[in-house]
Amino acid sequence: MRLLRNILNTIFVIGAAAGMATYYWGNKETGTYIIIVAMAFKFIEVVVRLLKLEDKN
Repeated sequence: MRLLRNILNTIFVIGAAAGMATYYWGNKETGTYIIIVAMAFKFIEVVVRLLKLEDKN
């Protein structure tokens, strides 16, 4: 499950960076939506971590 968490975190970081770039240099509303979607991936990662759905290696 650590791989899943890493993938979710990577999607979050890329999405947040893209959302911030869109927010500052493009359409603010679209940038906000991109950031919200990226945050959803972070919330999923946090749930996985809190429920301890990862391997005990």
